Amino acid sequence: MFGTSLPDTIGKQHKVDHPMNPPSTHPHPTSPNNPTTILVVDDEPDLVELMVYNLEQSGHTVLSAINGTQALELAKTRLPDLIVLDVMMPEFSGIEVAKRLRAQTETASMPIIMLTAKSEEAHELEGLDAGADDYITKPFSMQVLLARINALTRRTSKTGSAQASTLILGPVSVDLHEHQATVDGNPISLTITEFRLLCALINNQGKVLSRPALISNAIGPGVAVTERTIDVHITAIRKKIMPYSSMITTVRGVGYRADALKDAAS
Repeated sequence: MFGTSLPDTIGKQHKVDHPMNPPSTHPHPTSPNNPTTILVVDDEPDLVELMVYNLEQSGHTVLSAINGTQALELAKTRLPDLIVLDVMMPEFSGIEVAKRLRAQTETASMPIIMLTAKSEEAHELEGLDAGADDYITKPFSMQVLLARINALTRRTSKTGSAQASTLILGPVSVDLHEHQATVDGNPISLTITEFRLLCALINNQGKVLSRPALISNAIGPGVAVTERTIDVHITAIRKKIMPYSSMITTVRGVGYRADALKDAAS
């Protein structure tokens, strides 16, 4: 089912972190100096074990959970760098977990890759609308998962490395160093992808950016996403910068443009 097997470990019991006990981490002995800590959330123990093994082999530190309650507790207490989150889980779904994470200040900007067994666009868009930065449809290879994780962590690290520390679009201000956006001085919560899309639009004020250009800017080359994905993220950004959503204009058949002159309430 998956592209990478788990030699000699697939039949062994995997210890899942539980908030009632100190959650274990799984550091690899050859991890880099600043490894990424990843929280893996799925109710399939074999798949959790497989992902943990492959992520460890790639130098990451891994936390794991098998339901939404454990996931929320670990996300809040351990503050992982990234979450791999299954949609279909007991208690409450990954969609609900993502919404709750986005509603909490300490986890609001935490990158999320969502796993779904449903390939229909509506389900993928539902995950993105809940705050996911990316999604992967099951079954998938571990190489695909690792590539998506690497792409998302690169986007996260690049966001704060721009030359200018603050971007301004009318009443909207973006602090690249603090990774914080405000509207009329009031902080708003953006996902990593939304943050990078907003930065791309502000950096190109008055210019039309095509959907492929926005994908390249915000998600990076080599990651397969549909143009509809960008539309969902733009819709989310517009909602969050209300009442100034009209500053981001749709150019039919092309893409989007940000213009501070279009700052009337929509």
